[in-house]
Formats: sequence, C-alpha cells, structure tokens
Amino acid sequence: MSVVVDPTGEPDEGGYPTEWVREMDGRGARHFGEPLRPPADTTGVRRRNGEVIVSDGPFAESKEWIAGFDLIEAADLVEAVEIAAKHPMARSGLIELRPLWPFALDDDHFARFEREAAERGRRSEPSSDEVLAALASLTEAAG
Repeated sequence: MSVVVDPTGEPDEGGYPTEWVREMDGRGARHFGEPLRPPADTTGVRRRNGEVIVSDGPFAESKEWIAGFDLIEAADLVEAVEIAAKHPMARSGLIELRPLWPFALDDDHFARFEREAAERGRRSEPSSDEVLAALASLTEAAG
C-alpha cells in the first residue's frame, strides 16, 4: 500500500496515522510500514552498459509523491480497500493498493516473464464498482 501526497485532497487535519497503525497492528492486518523522505532526497540508481549511474532526485515533475508505505495483508481486495479507506491520507492524499507478485529465488525468471506475459496489462483484481458494491453490502449487514 503506497501512501501518496495529493494536493487535490481534503485539508490535512493532523492526520498522522497513529490510531490507524494501532488498529491495523491489533488486527494483524499491517506487517510494517514507514514514512519516506521527500522527493528531494531521492537517489536514482541505474546500470547501463556495465556502468553504474547515480543521480539526485526528484525525478518526476509531479505534485503527487509517495510519502510512505505499509505492507498489509487482507483476505481480498474488499478488505484491503476497507483498511486503506481508514488511513488518514485517504482523505488528504491517495492510498494506492497493489498486490504483491510472489517472488521465488529458485524460479527461472526469464521463463516466468514469458509465462506471465499474458497477465501484464490485464487487471486480475475485481473492478472498483464490484468492490464498492461489496463494501456497501458489508456496511448494510453490519448496520
């Protein structure tokens, strides 16, 4: 889960995520997370033609930037959205959810790249409409 600064969000009203962290840690939904330094502290590392190239950031001309991250575990996308929506930055910024793609040290990564080529660019998670409908059902059932 990426926590993104978004200038189009609602005003930040002291939205430090202390209560969110306590709740998610208590639920066992959050494995770990940290804030990130601002884009000015970014260092880019590339290797081209055997040479290591290091450059100072920021790199993107954007008003949005990743301010932190949390590794969460959820049963499905509906639960992940419920967790993300409770984070204070969901109001003043943006929470980006992205599933992990399992990584095995012993896997042939070139063969995996070929095997999974058909999946790239295709959404494997439910649509936002499906998730919102499921959340509404859960809210009605709890209410």
